[in-house]
Amino acid sequence: MDTIELKDGGLLLCDDAFLTPDVADRYFESLRDNCQWEQKPGIFGYMQPRLIASYGDDGITYKYSGVENVALPWTATLLEIRKKMEAVNGDYNFCLMNRYRSGTDSMGWHADNEPEMSNVIGSLSLGATRKFRIRHNVTRETQTFEVGHGTLIIMAGTMQDYWQHEVPKTKKKVGERINLTFRKIVKD
Repeated sequence: MDTIELKDGGLLLCDDAFLTPDVADRYFESLRDNCQWEQKPGIFGYMQPRLIASYGDDGITYKYSGVENVALPWTATLLEIRKKMEAVNGDYNFCLMNRYRSGTDSMGWHADNEPEMSNVIGSLSLGATRKFRIRHNVTRETQTFEVGHGTLIIMAGTMQDYWQHEVPKTKKKVGERINLTFRKIVKD
């Protein structure tokens, strides 16, 4: 696993081959076919350009951009993935999944800095390779990573305070991608 130290105390842990291709295939198919995917409204009432699914411990809700994501009970596949991710870094009780159906599905610049969330986010990519970009809030320094089938990125330290990240649209013909973001949400 590569460790990338960012300005202002941000930290990225990256492993391009966290999962073997056969395990990544099995997880992708299970999540694509068995999770409750939905398209939710985003900022200004427009529909978000991707599908979303939320799973986690009983009673956990994650709210961002005015959208409430109530956790459905963990699936066996998600519990298996969670265990593998926690063995690397983190303690997670919620997973927000994004399903990018094609290159036109995306996630704009944002930081996951809600006060009820810990500073460690485990991000696992399954399916098509896409760009994952980070940008410093002040200097606007940008770094781009190609995240592929089975890539793990753990965002930690002060990354969410000083950096934003995105998955931009692409005109290239790409297949489907599922991204799992594991988080620790502190209940009220």
